[in-house]
Amino acid sequence: MPQAVVVGAGVAGIAASVHLTLRGWRVTLVEAAAAVGGRATSVWDPVAGEFVDCGQHVFIGAYREFLALLGVLGTVRSAGGGEPLRFLFWDGERRFLFDAGRVPGCWGFLTALCRLPKLGVAGAFRLFQALRNVVASEASETSVTEFLGRFKQAPVAQRVFWEPLTRATLNTAPEEASVALLRVVLREGFLRSAASAQFVVPRSSLLQLLQPIEDWLARHGGELWLNTPAEAVLYRDSWAVCGIRIRGGKVLEADAVVLAVPPWVLPRLVPVLLTLPEYARFLETVRYSPIVTLYLWLKEPVMPETVCAFAHPDLHWAFRRPTRYGAEAVALVTSAADHLLHLPRQELVERCLGAFAAAFPTFRPELLLRLRLMLEQRATLKMSPGVNALRPSGATPWSNLVLAGDWLQTGLPCTLEGAARSGRAAAEALSELCR
Repeated sequence: MPQAVVVGAGVAGIAASVHLTLRGWRVTLVEAAAAVGGRATSVWDPVAGEFVDCGQHVFIGAYREFLALLGVLGTVRSAGGGEPLRFLFWDGERRFLFDAGRVPGCWGFLTALCRLPKLGVAGAFRLFQALRNVVASEASETSVTEFLGRFKQAPVAQRVFWEPLTRATLNTAPEEASVALLRVVLREGFLRSAASAQFVVPRSSLLQLLQPIEDWLARHGGELWLNTPAEAVLYRDSWAVCGIRIRGGKVLEADAVVLAVPPWVLPRLVPVLLTLPEYARFLETVRYSPIVTLYLWLKEPVMPETVCAFAHPDLHWAFRRPTRYGAEAVALVTSAADHLLHLPRQELVERCLGAFAAAFPTFRPELLLRLRLMLEQRATLKMSPGVNALRPSGATPWSNLVLAGDWLQTGLPCTLEGAARSGRAAAEALSELCR
């Protein structure tokens, strides 16, 4: 039985481990942290007595590979069932309901767009013209703002549709974001089918959804090693690797290695990648985009819907979360939050709470039982056209060393689905070696 070492127990590493195991490999999965999940892990809040994710995640039905992975781990039902996309939107003046479930399939999404307030007949026509061209066009790479500039979008369409959609799915402002990736989101997600467009706010933490990988590997002859930082990849010769060295100098020999680590870790593990044009250009160009999540526990319910969106620079989304602490738990999320990154903590919190209170006057500071701020400075790549074009494939000059991660050229934005797909692709590439 061939032996593989997978470095990094985030979603990509877990997916690679599962698919290698199913293809007949014995897998050792090593993780530097004390828990699985990577950037999609969770931490225990001792006051609330529950896990909170290191940034609120939501799924859509188009996350087929990720949901299939949860199926293998036996936790897909714990994630929660999908429902038609429905959220309350605050445009700064009024609240309105965006409900894509009134009509089946992608027509529900299009019908909901028609009901955007203040759009008007002309504005709706231009919005649908732009939407059709974004989805159908195979034009050369450009930014979302530059592409939409050809279709004279009404300010309301920009404010309550294009900007929230781009920030939420690409974690990048429209003026910087790749229209090619937005095209993929619309094609594979919201406009493909009713099942693809279903929306899930997880009922369990990501850590709880992914943690069964340890028992699953053990049942299939593999191992998970936590608190085990990898220090270097070891080479058999110029064409193949033979394992890794972990902290303390111990060597883990292997027939193949998968590095499922973030881009900033690669130069430490494989310094020679900096000399390869595919990786050198990417690593020189890549920039990262932060996400701010402010968790609230409240004495009284405030949110009338499970999901709310905001046309506000300091707050983009609010999600009602399951909780046993207090009457309601809410996650406030700001994507592409560069402008909040260097604010003092108290000012950042006050700005998010101020935007939330403007939309929901029933919220008052005295309702707060607890709050917890999560700031992920490198949540995703900044998905600009230039960076998207340079994303590496994951292949390396060594036949038995491959990479995995949402940051690779998966054809998707940096998402849980992209990470899961990259892990499967890494396993498939290595399995070719054994044929």
